[in-house]
Amino acid sequence: MTTPSEQTVVVGVDGSDSALGAANWAAELAATWAVPLTLLHTVPRLEWHFSTTPAPPPDSPPDVLAAAHEAIQRHHVGLVVRTVTGKGGVAASLTEASASARLLVVGSGATDHQTLGGHVVRIAHRALCPVAVWRKPVAKRTGKPLPVVVGIDESDDSVRALEAAFGIAGALHAPLSVVHMWEIGAAVGLGYSQGLMDWKLLGVLQDQQRRRMDELVAPFAEGYPNAHVNTVFQDISPAKGLAELSTEAQLVVVGSHGHGKLAETALGSVSQNLIHHAECPVLVVR
Repeated sequence: MTTPSEQTVVVGVDGSDSALGAANWAAELAATWAVPLTLLHTVPRLEWHFSTTPAPPPDSPPDVLAAAHEAIQRHHVGLVVRTVTGKGGVAASLTEASASARLLVVGSGATDHQTLGGHVVRIAHRALCPVAVWRKPVAKRTGKPLPVVVGIDESDDSVRALEAAFGIAGALHAPLSVVHMWEIGAAVGLGYSQGLMDWKLLGVLQDQQRRRMDELVAPFAEGYPNAHVNTVFQDISPAKGLAELSTEAQLVVVGSHGHGKLAETALGSVSQNLIHHAECPVLVVR
């Protein structure tokens, strides 16, 4: 077994541009953390039906791994890069690798099952470590690092997401936006939409929720005194709000599951939504 000090960043590669982008992104983190990078390639089991045409042979593992290895080493000369050929299904191989990984990275890629893209949600649900689903950010750098955005509620997963977000923002020397989103109508019921809301009570609820979120953030802010933290509270669904913020971010961090007592928000559905719709890489923490 791999000891904690030897934990690697594992990235799935399949020969696609998306996987190569994910590998380069993962290499930057591995170099920052001073841990090895493991490139894992698994040839999926394909069944071809209703066709007399033989299935096209996939690129052989040595070809895919060698190309990715060469591309990584050109930009990260001192980084230890390992190559592994997975056995069995794609999701199964990556899940097994996640048991001893610090981070598992996959590209969002295409959605067909000849590439990793078709397995992303399954991998994110099964992995035993945090999973980053990489896609090229739409936001452009303007001389300053793009922010890392973390969505939180009151769940234990949110605490772990905060810890991961502070750590990765520090490693990337990036500002951190801590975001708590809840829909007022969902939180207080029909009275809000019918104009019968007790606004004083709503103000009390909002203040209580804000204090609770500040209490969650405070211990991590103390541990990262140089972190630039921007706390955002918005009346919007978490999935929609975080997707909007992803257009100006370099990474969005969420817990794999969650439950906000006030907004009754399930971050499990939010993480899955962001995997499909975010405009930057998404880190799902468990």
